[in-house]
Amino acid sequence: MSPDSIPQISLGTAVLVIFLVCAGIVMLRGMTRMLIGTGVLALSAWIGFVVWQKAPALSIEWFGKPLGFITTGLPVAAFLGSFFLIRRIAKAVASPFGEKTGPNANRPRSFIGLVARLLLALIPTALICLMGAIYIHHTGSIAEIRAFAEKKSGSGEPVPTKRRQNLKDSVGRALPESWLRFLDPLADPARLTLAKVITARSDTPPAPAIDPATGKAIPRAIIVDDPDLQTLAREGKFGTLLRHPLLTKALDDPKVQALLKDLNL
Repeated sequence: MSPDSIPQISLGTAVLVIFLVCAGIVMLRGMTRMLIGTGVLALSAWIGFVVWQKAPALSIEWFGKPLGFITTGLPVAAFLGSFFLIRRIAKAVASPFGEKTGPNANRPRSFIGLVARLLLALIPTALICLMGAIYIHHTGSIAEIRAFAEKKSGSGEPVPTKRRQNLKDSVGRALPESWLRFLDPLADPARLTLAKVITARSDTPPAPAIDPATGKAIPRAIIVDDPDLQTLAREGKFGTLLRHPLLTKALDDPKVQALLKDLNL
């Protein structure tokens, strides 16, 4: 099922729904199990996210070019592998002698305990909402590059792309900018601008890239004419383009950073 086929709801409604689900899980499964499960999920997701960021660089190092089974498959395998491994370790540590049985196993919970569990349900709610927000923010950034490419080609901007960009804007207003820079560094505005420049150049013959603000040629360090990057742009693989290590290398150049700030793409 495509994400675009899911009915659009407000972020506040989504947070409330996630909290109610987490609260129900807390009351049904217990406080300790909830905390352990949340920790396992968060750690596994973080491992998968880090591998996902580094996957294109690893693919280029191993095979000389970004390959789908590495850029996509490796992060998925890292998440699933770490999730099952950490889960087994956590389960062994939390219940070394098996499930709790006996007369106190099904003891009724007090009202204070119930309130405490509801409050603790905020922990998984916050983590799940944060992971979802970063996913929305990053996919919105990819949609922004895709919309730029489609507008450049004259095909217009489709409604699903606009929807993703609107969701990204909502996340940008809800989360501090410093959080977004830390949690989603690949969607940095300068990196997005550089990806758009590469996309704009992907269908044109090689020629000096001119900065429209200054009329001067953009330094070759910006690598806008790199054939691998232009191929990714032409094939619509904007997610891989955004993660490509050559963009990171180019953005380390202060001159490139200064020129990108003047571009309005």
